[in-house]
Amino acid sequence: MVRCYCRFVVFAVGMVVLSAACCAGFQLLAPTDGQAVRENVKIQVPADAVPEGGFISVMLGDPGAEKFVVALSRDSAKLVGTDLAFYWNSKAPYYDPNAKDPMQPIQFKDGRYPLKVQVHDAKGKMIESADVNVEIRNRVPRTNPAPGISLANRLVFGQINNYHARCDVSVFEMVNGIGLPMFGGMGLSGDMLIIQSVEDARGGGQFLIRLREDEKTYISSYGVKRYLYVGQELKPQLYRLVSKYGEVLTANMFAKQAKYQIMDVLPVLPKQTVKEGDSWPDSMTLKIDGLTPLIKLKGSAMLDSFEWQDGRECAKITAILSGDIPISLANGKIQGNGPLDARVTTYFAYKSGAMIKREIMLTFDASIMPGADDNSGRASGGSNAGLMPPPGYGSSPYGDEPEAPGLGSPRPTPEPTRGPGLPNSGTRGTSDTGGKKGTVELDIVLRLEK
Repeated sequence: MVRCYCRFVVFAVGMVVLSAACCAGFQLLAPTDGQAVRENVKIQVPADAVPEGGFISVMLGDPGAEKFVVALSRDSAKLVGTDLAFYWNSKAPYYDPNAKDPMQPIQFKDGRYPLKVQVHDAKGKMIESADVNVEIRNRVPRTNPAPGISLANRLVFGQINNYHARCDVSVFEMVNGIGLPMFGGMGLSGDMLIIQSVEDARGGGQFLIRLREDEKTYISSYGVKRYLYVGQELKPQLYRLVSKYGEVLTANMFAKQAKYQIMDVLPVLPKQTVKEGDSWPDSMTLKIDGLTPLIKLKGSAMLDSFEWQDGRECAKITAILSGDIPISLANGKIQGNGPLDARVTTYFAYKSGAMIKREIMLTFDASIMPGADDNSGRASGGSNAGLMPPPGYGSSPYGDEPEAPGLGSPRPTPEPTRGPGLPNSGTRGTSDTGGKKGTVELDIVLRLEK
């Protein structure tokens, strides 16, 4: 099914704005002509070149065939003396509406490119531009042919890693094959910190890890945050036995912790040496507290390449995963229909054996029930419409304390309706459950904190 979302409308508008005639030039202080760049590229311009309320746009490619990369507002820049410093992520994908699959993200390959920086006023009119040539070097140099490499999670007793997880939810109504955004002001999102500590290192590459969350975990709806575990003496935690290859040998070492569910952090890695292009079976669990239940995904992973990420040499692993059980959001008012599809990109620092970053795009077809965008129960208290309650509390990690009074068991996730309610016709209408046909995207980023 082809999904053409609103980002292409924005892209098209941006291209119209960027095509305005240039009036004058200015001095681009960074990058310099011929400079090698990677990851976050600093674009430095004189502060007086960008008017208040204005922005810069970045184009990459040969004249006449440039690709629009990004637009950055003046407010997003850092003031460095009398200059403004903007930052462009050279690894960020772009989308080509003229491509065979317009939803397929495209990244610029390493190489030499003309780079154009344009300055726009508050109305979008281009008033100045400057050009340089840059050499993108995001990939780690490898010999040709490159040898195989062994990948393994390297953990030591007492080690603590903090992983910050962020999830942003987008809901689209499908009209004639185009996804139109719904609930633009809802801003439904989740934010959590997973603390991973190594409690025991056993023979054969097995580790007893403790996963826990703190009171910083929150969900947000309509711009209002609700912290899930503030004031709770006992917060979600699990003791899990895993192998150095990310296999979960025992998901929960203590029965009394069964009420807690925390997503996997360690990636599943191959036991054999692999080269670029090699693949292996993959699986993962996914859970954003307050937003989703525990989601189980399976599929395959592939060693895509070797790239720099956060200043470290990483194996870039791409995976295509899926799940069979539909999920629902907004207290059942957004009901998933059919399977879940996930595109996962993992950056694994193979020298130190640590996962640095994981990007997950989870999508599923859904029926959008009337009232799904009702904001009467914002996350400031009351019913918290659209948000799931936090999971149950009360058990000791070792099962020697009673349930906390008055909390009880967590409310079950509403069971979604399965059926043909979302045929891929791409036409406006309602599903057989009475709701609009739509698509949901969960954009999840899991990153190791420095």
